Amino acid sequence: MDKKIEQRLRERTKINPYVNFLGVELLSIEEGRVEACMPLTDYQKQYSGVSHGGVLAALADTIAGFAAYTMTPLDKDVLTAEMKISFLRAAWGKELRAIGYVIKPGRNVHFCECEIFCDDKQVAKASGTFCVVHPQV
Repeated sequence: MDKKIEQRLRERTKINPYVNFLGVELLSIEEGRVEACMPLTDYQKQYSGVSHGGVLAALADTIAGFAAYTMTPLDKDVLTAEMKISFLRAAWGKELRAIGYVIKPGRNVHFCECEIFCDDKQVAKASGTFCVVHPQV
């Protein structure tokens, strides 16, 4: 993987308000694969104490998109075109770990997946289509 792509992804992550709001921390970046963790706080939980599905979906979209970004030329960007998520079990723990990977890269579209774990148990799996676009100004 081009080190400039990794560096740009790390820099963009630091200035991304939503990623910072979620508390996402990048653990590893490889071509076609990104791993990250995120604290699970009380304001992200439902009344029963379980993580809200929207939190899991936001994390999956973010990390799958980051994986797509690792296989996108520096002069392009990625936007989510479609995403599906399956909730496999309740997330009750303190931290979420997400692994996003590119299944099929393309010139105009990348197909990616993301698995989310809480306390080493898989809680969700998502798949998404990401469009390769010119950067939005």
